[in-house]
Amino acid sequence: MAHAVAVARREVALEAAGRDGFAVVAPLVLAAMVLAGVGFGSRPEVLRTVAPGLVWLVVLFTAAPLSRGVVAAEEDEGCWDLLRSVVAPGTLLAGKLAAMWLWLLSTWALAALLATVLLEASLPVAGMAAGALGSFGLAGVTVVFGTVLAGAQRRAALLPVLVLPAGLPALLAGTQAATPDVEALPWLALLVAYDLVTLAVAWAVYPTLLEE
Repeated sequence: MAHAVAVARREVALEAAGRDGFAVVAPLVLAAMVLAGVGFGSRPEVLRTVAPGLVWLVVLFTAAPLSRGVVAAEEDEGCWDLLRSVVAPGTLLAGKLAAMWLWLLSTWALAALLATVLLEASLPVAGMAAGALGSFGLAGVTVVFGTVLAGAQRRAALLPVLVLPAGLPALLAGTQAATPDVEALPWLALLVAYDLVTLAVAWAVYPTLLEE
């Protein structure tokens, strides 16, 4: 556990030191919300209707650029092979997953805040729970595919193709759970199932990914 925390703290320190992952994501979220307000018109009822889905679309589309940074720092420093040889796969996965969850949850929180301010959308408690649950499952997907394509610059364009379809359950269930007048419990249950399946698959395949 201590090693996993150390890996997560290193990821946070790298981002704080200026890694361009979240520095790219924050302006993207702001631009998406502002453009949505312009594109969907000035009718408040329309903006409130599309806001829950828009928040999750933004989170989903930012997962692809964030996935490029899963092992980018280690590749740049030439220590990726050393790190995966001295740190247990489960420990490395836990640390990377915790950091990615933090980034995606921060992205969701920023998008939800902007939707509340700019689009006059409401943020129900079920929507907040969906934000935490959906971003966790999406973090697992992002870490796995980011590791799969580590160091493969020519295949970096495949990341959106892989991440976006795998994140559809978070988009669907997260949107429905945050929509007023929709029964949120079944969608939250779907997100819990999505998290469990994603975590189980990541835990099973990650040792193999580190060996390749």
